[in-house]
Amino acid sequence: MSHVSIEATDVIGALPRAIIGGLIGTIVFTLMMKFLAPMMIGHPMDIAAVLGTFTGLGTSAGTVMHFLLGTIGFPVGFLIVGPYLPGPMWLRGVTFMAGVWLLAGLVIMPILGVGLFFGGPREAMAALIGHVVFGAILGAIARLPSRHVREQLL
Repeated sequence: MSHVSIEATDVIGALPRAIIGGLIGTIVFTLMMKFLAPMMIGHPMDIAAVLGTFTGLGTSAGTVMHFLLGTIGFPVGFLIVGPYLPGPMWLRGVTFMAGVWLLAGLVIMPILGVGLFFGGPREAMAALIGHVVFGAILGAIARLPSRHVREQLL
């Protein structure tokens, strides 16, 4: 019987490039929320303010949380899940972040008080575009660890 796994050392070795991809993706995503979203929905999408208000720590702390999630959290998640997704690297990033968008729209945004699917269909579409762009950047820059197949005797 074979067992497919990803070694922790492979994830750690792939982490620097994934962090760079996450940082660049977060910067682009943040700029899109500030400058592109107003053209699409009439106002900026400010996740840092939402996080800061929800935690009671203010927008500065919300900005730190936003950048930590985008620079560390999502890249680590991508390194774990990405090897099991189909397609080229950029598409794996898009698929992963589309999943994040779905989870955020259904669960996280309502908890944060924004509402189901970011508060409306235009907001949901703007958020989806941001997540897709972030995922494409992350996937294009990161190098995923390979899956190892081990034969185990039972």
